[in-house]
Amino acid sequence: MSRILLVLTTLLIATMSYAQQAAADSSYLIRFNQQIDLDVVHRNISSLDTMFASDFVFSHGSGNVQGKEGWLKSVEKNNYPARQHDSVTVELHPGLAVVKGNMAIQRVDKDKTALYRLKYLRVYAIRNNRWRLISHTTTKEVHDN
Repeated sequence: MSRILLVLTTLLIATMSYAQQAAADSSYLIRFNQQIDLDVVHRNISSLDTMFASDFVFSHGSGNVQGKEGWLKSVEKNNYPARQHDSVTVELHPGLAVVKGNMAIQRVDKDKTALYRLKYLRVYAIRNNRWRLISHTTTKEVHDN
């Protein structure tokens, strides 16, 4: 009987530990996800370079697909005063996370300001013991002007 109790207690502790780690990872990824876009707003290329995996792929709502280098060049030349997330959810898997959410974006072009909202799916993976963004896919894009 004491052996069964020991096994059950060990399983309970392991389950609680996993649940706590999952909650911590989810909270971290929600903050990290927003920080990426704050760095886009501030054109912090050196920080973004460390947040994206080398094989990062950005699939825009327009159908345009960019790799890491292309997206970082776009960030350098564009002016994004705002990129705000909401309704973000995290689905965790061992070494991988699927993040879904909405984002309101403001982009200032030469002759106008573009305001649009999008739904996205992002995939993060643990690479070199750190979370890295490996993929962004815009699944829906709506322009307000």
